[in-house]
Amino acid sequence: IDAGNGQVFGVNENGSIYIRQKGAWAQVPGHLSHVTVGPAGVWGVDSANVIYRMRGGSWIIMNGLLKQIDAGGNGFLGGVNQNDDVLCVNEEEARSATTPSSPVYNHISGKLTYYSCGLYGCWGVNANNDIYFRSNVTPGQCIGSIWVLIRGKLSMIETGTDGSVYGVNSDAKVFRRDGITSKQPTGTNWSHISIGQIRFKHVTADLGQLWLTTTSNNIIHCQ
Repeated sequence: IDAGNGQVFGVNENGSIYIRQKGAWAQVPGHLSHVTVGPAGVWGVDSANVIYRMRGGSWIIMNGLLKQIDAGGNGFLGGVNQNDDVLCVNEEEARSATTPSSPVYNHISGKLTYYSCGLYGCWGVNANNDIYFRSNVTPGQCIGSIWVLIRGKLSMIETGTDGSVYGVNSDAKVFRRDGITSKQPTGTNWSHISIGQIRFKHVTADLGQLWLTTTSNNIIHCQ
């Protein structure tokens, strides 16, 4: 599930795609394993790592292969491929990409299993659940400059277009990064968010609202 730009999209275990409309889920044609929505538009990848972009209500196959993609950056794209390589697309390229020969991907050094970009920068986790922040990322220079290791362990991480950062660890617990500002984009500390004894596998945030999926694929919406 992914929330951004005031929209919410998700995919189920069968690859069916849904959008949240008027308090209900409406099915979108196609099949994906991961979907993302944000300033760069609506993008997704399927089980073969093929990349798609939604244009005019239809999916267009795009250049490249990714296993996870994120459109939450300030107009630019980020993602990781099947080799855990980190890739990004600058804003101008991302917005104008409309053909299977576009866009052009920039390779970022390092290895990650999940990469997410938002208002104040990009966050990622690797196969060891280490957390990293990519500094000096801009719409025209999505590569940024250096990785900053953040204390803690998470198995997935999402940063919203409002700058908020949430993640889930290997124990299926949800955490929020506190103290994030434009001057302190990496924040200060992690706070555990407890919702009963529920175990989670994914979290996404937008407009002050949380969308979570549990380990049994149930959806929880927190306002």
